Amino acid sequence: MADATEKTPFHWKSNIAWKNRDRIVVRGYDVNELTGNLDFGQMLFLVLKGELPTEAQAKITNAMMVSLAEHAMSPSSATVRFATSGGAELNGAVSAGVAAIGRLHGTADRPANMYIGVEQRAAAEGIPMEQAAALTVKEMRARRENMPGYHHAQHIRDPRTVRLLELSDKWGISGTYVAIARAMEDATEEVFGRRLWINGPGAMGCIGLDAGYSPLEMKAMFITARTLSLCAHSIEESTREKGWRASENSDMVQPLSLQMQGPDWYDGPTDRELPAGFAE
Repeated sequence: MADATEKTPFHWKSNIAWKNRDRIVVRGYDVNELTGNLDFGQMLFLVLKGELPTEAQAKITNAMMVSLAEHAMSPSSATVRFATSGGAELNGAVSAGVAAIGRLHGTADRPANMYIGVEQRAAAEGIPMEQAAALTVKEMRARRENMPGYHHAQHIRDPRTVRLLELSDKWGISGTYVAIARAMEDATEEVFGRRLWINGPGAMGCIGLDAGYSPLEMKAMFITARTLSLCAHSIEESTREKGWRASENSDMVQPLSLQMQGPDWYDGPTDRELPAGFAE
């Protein structure tokens, strides 16, 4: 009889996938059957959600990933370039860029959570969704809180949003959360005295919820899509630029150049000496 205190060998337990010498199975499907039959958006949905997407869910997933894959110089791509400039390998540099995707960058999860809050408020207070949206905007303004998913410092009106919402409407994805996002945008005119347009992550937040994704799954989708861009920026940096981004031979002042670091750009204490007791 086995000892009751005997422990079983360590093993990972997961409902995502398994493999042995002969097979790799993802969410119950043999990977070779998936290969050549699913596109990457369909695969992303399957891996994250555990089931195959509908045609509309697959199309909107691919559309969001294409729209948000590249955004020129942003915190994550600039971070990748600096890491590459320091000699980091591709995977290390991309990891640094992914780490820069934070609360203020690539934040589809934050507006998504805000939209869920509006929906819950409308249900709890027994008020129309539009009223809950307007009250939320007004209260956030009173608390001087930024509205995640609205306005874009570089674009003002984000050029990606109209297209994504157009496709969401066309493919029958738009539902409760897209309606909430639009109601909040409408409410900004009276509260702010100007319209705060839904930006790319805000559009992804409401469309993604209506497509069946959770906020955290949307964050994963953004990271997955943007990683393509981060790889490209690292490869370009390593193949066409000099390390350290400090070359005096460049045709423009480099960010690590000594020209950018002299006393003219320093506003700390003036030169001083260690007090008695510190200096030998």
